[in-house]
Parts: sequence; structure tokens; C-alpha cells
Amino acid sequence: MPQPVWKIDATKLTQMRRERGLSPEDVAGRMGVSARLIHYYEAGTHSPSVSRLGDLALALECAPDDLTTGVRGEASLVDLRYAVGLTAASVAERLRGGPVGHGHFIDYRRIRDLEEGRKVAGGMLRDPEASGLLASALAEMYGVPTRVLMDAWMRSRPDDVPPKLPSRERKRPSVRAAEIWEDLNERQRVYLTACYQEDQEVARQVTAARAVGLGRRIPATEWRKIPFTIKADPEFTGYTALQDRLRVLGEHDAGAGQTFKALATRGLVVVSEDQVEVFPLGFVPRVRVELTRLGRACARAGLGETLPPRRPAHLLSEWLWSSLMKVASAEPDGLSEDDMWGKSKFYLGTGYRPQGPRGGGSRGLIDEFPVTEGEGEEAFVREYRWRLTDAGRQHITQHRDTYQGMYPNIPIVELT
Repeated sequence: MPQPVWKIDATKLTQMRRERGLSPEDVAGRMGVSARLIHYYEAGTHSPSVSRLGDLALALECAPDDLTTGVRGEASLVDLRYAVGLTAASVAERLRGGPVGHGHFIDYRRIRDLEEGRKVAGGMLRDPEASGLLASALAEMYGVPTRVLMDAWMRSRPDDVPPKLPSRERKRPSVRAAEIWEDLNERQRVYLTACYQEDQEVARQVTAARAVGLGRRIPATEWRKIPFTIKADPEFTGYTALQDRLRVLGEHDAGAGQTFKALATRGLVVVSEDQVEVFPLGFVPRVRVELTRLGRACARAGLGETLPPRRPAHLLSEWLWSSLMKVASAEPDGLSEDDMWGKSKFYLGTGYRPQGPRGGGSRGLIDEFPVTEGEGEEAFVREYRWRLTDAGRQHITQHRDTYQGMYPNIPIVELT
């Protein structure tokens, strides 16, 4: 059976024990083992088995993952199981009690075969949809995002057809949203539609800017507040994009405030006011309009739109795929650190700590390497550059056709 890359972290173990005011003898007593074994663990000369890791975490009243260490972006299926202190037998037992167990006989041998990249008896892995159910179940069991589980799966089983995860279909506009749309008068529908169209246009602009690493990352709670009017002479301020939309439709007039008030009363928009500097007037009031979720759903219902299918959880967002292609295009010399977009390295780079409560983050698809100058004692690191890892190349090869369909405007680099 392959040994896990992630091991017990002796420093974490010692610190955890001391924080709880326990001696090695205390921990050993709780586990029913000799104190010498605990000393071995803390000295780093021995690493506990999966079952012992679980017992150790129980004795210290912590999670097994709190005691392990490993390079993010390099975990295998064995590592993910080890990090939660589960044996192959216990994983098989849990799977048999769920949807994956129906129609498939699962035992510890099949779990080990799965982890070791060997052929798994039965038809479970011949059907991508069946293996997708298994991958989803393992992700939930190990407490990691499905993208982390999928990456570990393909590291462990690079020759497999990627599992097809259960689809996350978007819901159609709610009945309530459609009913509210029917109750709106024509003018209110025009205003709501104009707000929705401007909201979607700004969303496209923000996505495009993120994809090429331009500007600071603005939270949606801010950019979704669409400027409607600046309370000053248009000679100085001009018209906002939303006003221009309404002017083209012949619906921009002094009654706009009452229309927005009616939409706000129905919970479709939120109207707020801030100040903006206008030369030479100084700071003047500005009115902004933000669509609520119900407002967007109501507009979609009126326009007959449905949300596009959600991106599969194990695939990259548009801006991360753009970043990965940028690194790929710089092969074999690598991409300069200065040319890496935004925070993409935190999500793609090997060794970066995951972000978020469930340990998402680093995918291990790219890696940083030093470029040196000089020789011998005079050698020094001139700069750091980014290149694809084997996992990154594998990810591009396996999913290139899917990405081509998802993001047709991003050229796919041909790997050599």
C-alpha cells in the first residue's frame, strides 16, 4: 500500500500535548499504549498508523488533521484518508451504508486498489457517473472540497477517465418571482430590466478584469451597487450608464424615484446614497441601486432567462484557467513572479496553504522555481518563476475540451 505523503508532525504533536497540560504518560494511558511510543512519535522516529493516528487525536481531543503535515497540492487519496484518521476498512463500511453502496460491493481491498491505482473489481470505475458518486462521497467523508478530492484522485489514478461528478443544476426562476413580475406595471418592468442588464454588464466587466489580473479585487457587495444618478447638473456629471439605458427607452424622467421606491417596497432593489467628488463642485450626493436576489430572479423570470449551468466543482474558474494558460504559454522558461496575476498563486501553486474553513485553495498545478546567476559561492537567486507541475499538465490534458467549451475566448496552449 502506498505510504502517505502527509506524516505526523512531531512539533505539532508536542505543542498540542503541552497546551492540554498532558505528559507523554497521560497520552499513552488514554490510548492504551506505552509512553515510549509517544516519545518516538514526538522525536519523529516513528509515525502512527491510520488507526493509531485516530486514537492519538482522540486522546488529545483534536482532529487528526491538526497533527499532520504535508505539501498542499500534492495530496493523494491515501493522504486525505490519513489526515482524517480513517482506515480503508472504516471507509468501506461507511460507503456501504450510503448511495454508493447500492449495487456495488465495497470492501477495504477495493479502497486500497483505488488508492494504489490498480484495477478495481466490479463496474464501479467503468462508469464515470458511478465513480463520480464515489468521489463526491469520499470528499464529504474526508471533509474536503470536491476539487481537492478530484485532484488527489487523478494523482493516484492518472490513467482513469475522470469521474463525472453529480451535476449541480441551477433552479429555474421561482414561482414567487414570476408572480411578482406579473404584478409589476410596464414602467416598473422596464426599470427592473434595465437594472438587471446593467448588473450583468458590470458582472462581466469584473470577471474580465479578474481574468487578466487588472485592478484590486472589489467585493460583490460593492460593485453590485449600480450608480443611478449624481445629484448635480448633468453638464458637470454627465449621465450614468443606467440613466443612459432608461433614456434610450424614453423612461428617464422625474418620476424615477417613485418607481425605484415601488420596486424597493417589493424587495426587488435596495436604494442607497453616498457621496462622490465632482470637479469643480466638490462632494455631491450619489444614488445607487442594488438588485436583491429576488430582484434578479424576477427580472430573469420576466425575460425568460435561466441561470447557466454551474461550473463543475473540480474545474477552474475563468480567471484561474487564464492564469494557468499564461503559465503554460511561458514554458519552458517559466513565468516571472511579477507576471503572475493577483492571488492566483494561492489557488494554483504547490505548497500554499489552503484558504477557507474546508481547506480548499492550493491545487498544486503550478510550482515556483529559482533562477540563479553565477557559480559556486558567488551564485545567487536572480528571480523566481512559475512553471506547470505534472498535475498541471495532466489537468490541462484531461479537461482541455471542456474548458474550450466553457471559456471559448481563452486560447488553449498546446503542450509539448
